[in-house]
Amino acid sequence: MMEIESINKKEQILEAARDIFFKKSFYEATMDDIALLSGVKKPTIYYYFPSKIDLASQLLEVNVKKIFEKINEIISTTSNIKQRIKMIVDLYINLLEENSKIFIIMQRISYDFMQKEDSKKKINELFEKLRRKQKKAGDLFGEITLCSGKKVSGDLFLYSMIAALGRAIFENVSQGRKPKKDDLLVIGDIFIASVK
Repeated sequence: MMEIESINKKEQILEAARDIFFKKSFYEATMDDIALLSGVKKPTIYYYFPSKIDLASQLLEVNVKKIFEKINEIISTTSNIKQRIKMIVDLYINLLEENSKIFIIMQRISYDFMQKEDSKKKINELFEKLRRKQKKAGDLFGEITLCSGKKVSGDLFLYSMIAALGRAIFENVSQGRKPKKDDLLVIGDIFIASVK
């Protein structure tokens, strides 16, 4: 019972942090704000998350993990490369439509984290974890044969596609605009056209 209660508390804290980091920058947000919104006392928040940096990086990690779990599911669903590309693009579009707040928070925290040395170290650790998850998904994706006949690793192909989708999303989000579905579909078309 205690384990379920602690998972719920942790979720409450992460949920409140998500809302606070959406409304304020990482540096403007306080643990008091998160405590107030979550209804969890500040010492309890510090029990689960020793610092605001740990809390924010956990929030990023949880969201990135969910995305890669879904990408791995897609890869396992079909061996048709063009279908996989279409499904991954659809995943990003659905994520945007369901909760564009997540992308705004990810962009905002990542940007804020790069401003100071202590948090920069944490975001680099997080990027390293992200890179390992992406490599695993890329290996699962398998080698790709391009239209030119050249073979590329699934890792490089998937990395390029996720980078292109991410750039289109974050470029818009950072300027307060919602990314256009058509832009993401076009990126999908480019990658579909590049494979045999």
